[in-house]
Amino acid sequence: MDLTQGNIRKQLISMAVPAGIGMLFYTLYNVVDTFYAGLISIEALAGLAISFPVYFILLAFAVGFGQGTTALVSNLLGAKKEEDAVYIYIQSLTISLILSVLIGYITYKISEPVFIFFGASDLFLENGLRYMQTLAYGAPFFIFANVINSFLYAQGDTKKNRNALIIGFIINLIFNPILSLGIGPFPALGTMGIAIATILCQIFNVIYLGYFVLKSPLSKKFQFSYCKLQTKMAFDIFKQAFPASMNMLLIGIGFFIIQKYVTGYGANASAGYGIALRIEQIILLPAIGLNTAMLSMTGQNYGAKNFDRIYEAFVTSLKLALLLMVFGSAILFLAGEQMAFLFTRDTEVIKIAGSYLFMAAFLTFVYQVIHQSGSVLSGMKKPTINAFYTLLRLAIIPPFTFYFFSQTLGLGLKGIWWAILCSNIIAAFLIFFHMRYLIKKEGLALKTNPAT
Repeated sequence: MDLTQGNIRKQLISMAVPAGIGMLFYTLYNVVDTFYAGLISIEALAGLAISFPVYFILLAFAVGFGQGTTALVSNLLGAKKEEDAVYIYIQSLTISLILSVLIGYITYKISEPVFIFFGASDLFLENGLRYMQTLAYGAPFFIFANVINSFLYAQGDTKKNRNALIIGFIINLIFNPILSLGIGPFPALGTMGIAIATILCQIFNVIYLGYFVLKSPLSKKFQFSYCKLQTKMAFDIFKQAFPASMNMLLIGIGFFIIQKYVTGYGANASAGYGIALRIEQIILLPAIGLNTAMLSMTGQNYGAKNFDRIYEAFVTSLKLALLLMVFGSAILFLAGEQMAFLFTRDTEVIKIAGSYLFMAAFLTFVYQVIHQSGSVLSGMKKPTINAFYTLLRLAIIPPFTFYFFSQTLGLGLKGIWWAILCSNIIAAFLIFFHMRYLIKKEGLALKTNPAT
């Protein structure tokens, strides 16, 4: 799809809807994981919750390399350099395949000391380790699937990934109870079974998405020589992909910080927070589709130097996202605790989840400004700036706001929720004005010196 011309609203919606539906099913199979963990025990549920930050380390490189490759390939497609786009894509695939093995090893090794640091012990610790260390073996499939899909995303094709995620959800729905609870000849593997079911989904994604990449007309430009790593090309890929990965990794670190404070209030608080995050993800899903669409839209138009079109697309996308969050926020206000009831019958855990979701009803609007601005920055090949604001809102500001709301104002656990909101509001203002400044600056430079 040529995103450098045509109706912006229609193009955004045509990409966002499949991406949003795909992310719905991706989140639903995480919800399925949480549901079956709740059937096992509170310790299993808490084990999955405390695994979330470490899981984000794995996702950081998967999503980071995927986003980085999407930005680079879409830029070249927008500039009508198709052979260069295929070349850099193959180079990125080669790098990610090698790197994924190392990342899986690191994820496996750091799980235990990280969980112990956060206060996990006994069955709480055991369940977290069985889940996360098993998941680490699937690291190559997580990362490779995202990079394979980046080629499709760069062309504005979000439907194939949607289909892969829907089928992956069905695979997870079938194997989760079989492997975690033990059905028929299969032993009950607990949280390890939940992790194995997730890995099976990722293996399917690699095969399915790889098939459609090979069918793409652009794949005819492939040459075996593209697989040989070139130092300059590898540097260009890391320059884009590594900051994008660090951005995701910083999100994981942010969860580390929040989880550390939350775990201090006990296993019930950790379980409640984990449930609330899953519900929050579902509410944010429609807008996540728009984030994906904005990355592809910005990438192609940045390559074509259509700066006015980039900002017009941003405004259109943000309006759509905020409209969607009106409905999402209403759901959290009116039915937050009722949704938590689907995952556990523990009244204290439900109450804690509900208190977070009440705050999240306000946070959903703030996230739209942050995420839409971040997609534009990534598409403009400025992932380092995006990573800086992620660091600011999740690592630098929170310790101060946590102390102020929880200790100074004496709000306890609820103070942590409101501190999260405050930190994100500050970051939203800063990243928006910075992004708008860069678009105007580069647009003005182009008009002043068209040769650039």
